Amino acid sequence: MVRLSERVTRMAPAATRVVSERAAEMRRAGRDVLSLSTGEPDFVSPPSVMQAARQALDEGQTFYTPAAGTVELRDEVAGYYRSRFGLDYARDEVMIGAGGKPLLFEAAGALLDPGTEAILIAPAFVSYVEQVRFFDATPVIVETDPETLDFSLDALAAAITPRTRMILLNAPSNPSGRIYSDALVAGLCRLAIDHDLTIVNDEIYERIVFDGRRYRNPLEFVPEARDRMLHINGASKALAMTGWRIGYALGPAPLIRRMTMLQGHNTSGPASISQAAALGGLRAGQDEIDEMARVYQRRKDLITGRLGAMPYIRYIPPEGAFYIFADIRATFGLSIDGMAIHDDLGFCEALLEKAGIATIPGSAFLQPGFFRMSFATSDDTIAEAMDRMDRFFNALA
Repeated sequence: MVRLSERVTRMAPAATRVVSERAAEMRRAGRDVLSLSTGEPDFVSPPSVMQAARQALDEGQTFYTPAAGTVELRDEVAGYYRSRFGLDYARDEVMIGAGGKPLLFEAAGALLDPGTEAILIAPAFVSYVEQVRFFDATPVIVETDPETLDFSLDALAAAITPRTRMILLNAPSNPSGRIYSDALVAGLCRLAIDHDLTIVNDEIYERIVFDGRRYRNPLEFVPEARDRMLHINGASKALAMTGWRIGYALGPAPLIRRMTMLQGHNTSGPASISQAAALGGLRAGQDEIDEMARVYQRRKDLITGRLGAMPYIRYIPPEGAFYIFADIRATFGLSIDGMAIHDDLGFCEALLEKAGIATIPGSAFLQPGFFRMSFATSDDTIAEAMDRMDRFFNALA
């Protein structure tokens, strides 16, 4: 019998995948299921991406690339950060990974030792906890106000100990869509400076913002935190390139070198054709990115316009990303067709079984009593899902 490592056996599968797979099973059984569970754009990658990939294939770009990524793509990412945020990064301060998750994993591997701690702000992306634990470090959860989903600087400061090594910041947030105020982020940066901590700034959704807002990178208003900041970004969300698996990391050169070393021993670097495709998207796909953002705005307006009239549900309209993160604690103790709801998992199970809508329980994001819906899907799917959800809520007894 295979003897598995303790690290692997204590890992939990991503809840987003578990629900998606359950919904897929129901579809295979002939059930009509609408998925609002997976955080994946429903757009095909834009023409600028496809054309660059075809050209790379025609030119025979099928060989290994440098472990940190191609020079051309690293320079383009640096140029993007210069033009978008006014931040200057040299080539050796940029690396390309096989998606954002591997870069987060490599950052944890480069920053955490057994017994150290990483601060996470709840609600938090599902993989943060498992990645921290994999390196025998301890995730320390800072709770947010359930009414606003904002964190407190006092609570964050109280969570810092001599063992703390990093703080994970995610905005626009998955799952809440929150963009934290400049004052909160500035305070977080100053805490990192004062306590010699690294901020891992996951800003993968920074191009998807709503209602005329502009996402601001933390270094735009706390430039002195530059040596304490690692940015994680990528092509998956903005350029609808999830399957191409391309992420970017920008940060202090010593940290980037160590992360690159980890990547070299793991994947040897991301796929050559995927890098060429991302390069094409960054160079020529900005109008396409903006158009997709306009579609997300319309979908956000559609789903929030319907939810506002439904009972038992309270939510904060998202400022970015493509999720609704809603408080459904008012449904606890109710039932539908004999199926009782006692917690957020029970709510999502009932919604899937009785209404055919797949969503994600908030406990997967360290926020029990909530659930997440994705509106990265068609207007027709959103409209039908809202019809079903309205009937579901009104049938609760």
